[in-house]
Formats: sequence, structure tokens, C-alpha cells
Amino acid sequence: MNIHRIYLYKMIMRTLILTLALFGTAFGAKVTGVRLPDGQKTNLKTFEFDGDYFISSSSLAEFLGGTETIDFFSKTGKIDFGDYSIEYMLFSPFLKSGETILNIYKPVGYMDGAYLLPIEYLVQALNQVSPDEFDWDGSTLTVSPPTFNVTGISASQKLNGLLLEIYLKEELRFDAIKTNDSWLYLTISEGKVDSLAFTRKLPIPAVYEIKTYQFDRSTQISIRLRPRDFTFTAKLRTNPLRIQVLVRGEGFLDSSMAGEEPPVRDDFDQNTIDVIVIDPGHGGEDDGAVGPDGVREKDVVLEIGRRLFEYLNNDSGFKPVMTRQDDLFIPLSDRTALANSVGGDMFVSIHANASSNEKARGAIAFFLADAKTDQARAAATLENSSIRFEKIENQKQYLTDLDFTLRDMIQTEFQRESADLADIIQEKMDKGTKVKSRGVDQAGFFVLDKAYMPAVLVETAFISNSKDEELLKESEFQDKAAKAIYESIAAFKEKYESQRKSSE
Repeated sequence: MNIHRIYLYKMIMRTLILTLALFGTAFGAKVTGVRLPDGQKTNLKTFEFDGDYFISSSSLAEFLGGTETIDFFSKTGKIDFGDYSIEYMLFSPFLKSGETILNIYKPVGYMDGAYLLPIEYLVQALNQVSPDEFDWDGSTLTVSPPTFNVTGISASQKLNGLLLEIYLKEELRFDAIKTNDSWLYLTISEGKVDSLAFTRKLPIPAVYEIKTYQFDRSTQISIRLRPRDFTFTAKLRTNPLRIQVLVRGEGFLDSSMAGEEPPVRDDFDQNTIDVIVIDPGHGGEDDGAVGPDGVREKDVVLEIGRRLFEYLNNDSGFKPVMTRQDDLFIPLSDRTALANSVGGDMFVSIHANASSNEKARGAIAFFLADAKTDQARAAATLENSSIRFEKIENQKQYLTDLDFTLRDMIQTEFQRESADLADIIQEKMDKGTKVKSRGVDQAGFFVLDKAYMPAVLVETAFISNSKDEELLKESEFQDKAAKAIYESIAAFKEKYESQRKSSE
């Protein structure tokens, strides 16, 4: 046996051992796969772990007529299903399809030569990218032709303009025209639109409103844009299948738009504040800051994040989502991408500060804006250093795009709310923990970039200070910090929802 085969064998065995340790005892589960409309049935290879059902990736690929590729060295896998694909990594609770990040909440496992994917959340993920519709009733996985073939829209600000993407379940012909009163009309032949997916206002200042119209043989998507002077190009893209519209014009490059009427704030002021995205910083190969006695930032903030999740999950008014639940490295941009994709109403990134001054102590709450103090610049530099663990192309994107994004974010409606949330958190942290608050500050944190919702970064204490480090590793402090952040989120929710009701 040559050295490469020995290495591969060791990797496989190590992966299997780690998986069994993670999941515990596995029980074979009887799950039926049904394809509609013909009703063809298939017995799927599945396992049950503590009440959760997992499907073998190879069985899923076979059931859907796809092809699977596994790389044991990188512990990754990919299934191609015609015009779309899903990629996964061992122990990660995230999938990737094209540029879309999908949260499956349970980590990917490994057994019998295949990766294991949690069926309940896998179905939710597949319904976001697949041309078919999936359903899971606890014992049967059903796939059927789509009812709607025009399923949603996203928008993002780019250096060269505004990018609009209309998602499709099948390839359709379309026409796009611009009107004199700043509307962009897309008529999609044979389109059947999911109107509910277009009802929420996009958190992009350049978009006023979106309307959908269903006709017998077509769908019309009407998008009212803010600046009147613009040009556009529209193309059909795949993986995932979508109509991509790039809108260019002076008003779409400079977000100041002085003298313009402010946009209607449907996305934040008219919706319930319930989806809270919790982001424990660092993870995996990125330890974050390390204290004098070896306490690692990534460990303590994950524990605080888990406790915050429990507080929110036990409150019927909230639906918490975590960017990571285990010791995993998640790229900074993927964290906010996840927050946007799940319709987050608030983004809270949890960290522990560090300084060359060993006497520095205290908690700080930050929001995204140009740094005005040396303290803020130092904190941003420390947390942004996580990009060294990312791909080179991602690093270049951060460094070239952040200044533009800061100018854009400063003009958005979410900065005031972010500053307000940060202020509430620093007050609650001061009262609820033994760590004195150092107030609210602002800086250019990459992890807050492009979070289209109120977003803050909380430095819970200075891990570089021996006293703060001792507190950070204590279960009592971790719980107090989580509770203080939870109470801050609840206070913020009550304040803004009360303001909304009083204005109705």
C-alpha cells in the first residue's frame, strides 16, 4: 500500500470516528421517496440520530437522477442535478448552491461511504434552488413539478450599479423595458409567480416598490426605481436559474441622492422583529484572540452565542438563527449572506476584544460606519484579520469594496437603528455583567458589511486582560452576557414595534 493510499485510509477512518462521536448511535430508518405526478416510489438509505432523520448523499443523488462527487481529502461533496447543484462539507451546517449559502442547521455527517444530510432542513434548502418542489412529512420525501416557476427576487448594491435577480424554476423567455416614470417592467412568458415572495420591500434605497401581475400566459414583475436616469442589461443565468438585471446610472453608484424623497420603509418598520441572526465570531482554524492563559475567543463566543440562542428560542416572540453552531470557520461575507437569505430582522456578531495594553478592560458595542477613534480602528483591524483564512479573491473583494459599502451603508435607514441597538446592549451589559461598559463606537467591520438589517458587533470583554479572560471562561459570565444581549434585543423589539403601532 503506497503512502497516498495509507493517507486516504487514515482520513476515512478519522472521519468515520469523528462522525460517530458527533452523532452517537445511528439507527437505520425506513424512508420512502415519491416522485410525482407518476407516484414512483423508492426506498431511500437513511439514518435516525436522536429523532432527526438523515439521508445518504448517494441515495439522494440516485433518487433525483443526479451525479455525486466526493473529495475525501477536503471532506467535501457535491451533487449535480441538471441545472443546479449543492455542495457540502463534513461537520458544516451550510450548503452552497452557486453563489447561494443555505443553512441546514444540523452538521453534515458521514457513514458507509456517504455524507449524511438532515432531511427536514435539506428540503427547505432544496426548495430555494431546485426547479422541483420538495415536501417531507416525517416518513416520506416527495418531489413534484413546481406550482410556481417565478419564485423570488434579491437585490444587492455593486460597485458598478444595482444588481437585481429574479429566481426561476425553469428556463423562460422574457422581455425587459424601461418606462419614463422610473419603472422597470419584466414580462416573463409562461411565468407563474409566487406573489408572496415579492411582497416584502427590498432593503435597497434605490428600489421604491415591487408589484406582480399574473396573466393567463405570462407574469409581469414591475419594479419602481428611485433615480430616473438609468440604463440596464438583462440576461438569463444558471446555477441557480435566474434573470439577472444590472442597473447602471449615477444615482445607483452614489447613495447620497441629495434632495430625493426617502424610500418607504416597509421592510423594517412594518414587519415583526422576530428573526434574530446570532453570529459567534471566528471558528475552525481561526481562533480569534487568545488570552494570557490560553483561552480562545472562538470558544467563549460560541458558548455565549449558544446561550443567547436558548434565551431567544424559549421566547415565542423570536426565531433565532446561528451562523455557526460548532467549531467551524465561516467566511465573513457568508455570515451576512445567510442573515439576508433567511430574512433576518437583526444581526448580532459576538466577539472578545484584545489589546497590546494588558490593562484594557470592558465591553463595547459597535455599529458599521467610518472609525473615528484609535480604539475603534484597532478593534476593526483585529476582527477583520480573519480574512487571512479566506480565499484570495474574497480578500481582494473586501479590500476594494468596503469603502464604497461604508458610504452606502451610512446613508441607509439601518444605521440609526444599529446605533440604537448598540446603545441598548452596552447599557444592559454594564448592568448585567461584572464588566464595565466602554460605550458605543463605530468602525468598518467586514462581518457587518451588507447586512440589510440593524447590525451590531459586541466585544463582550478584553480577553487580553487576565481578569476579563478569567470572567470569559466562567459559565456564570457567559450566561450573564447572553442574557444581557437577549434583554437588549427584547427591549429593541418592544421599542420599535410600539412606535410602529402608535403611528398606525
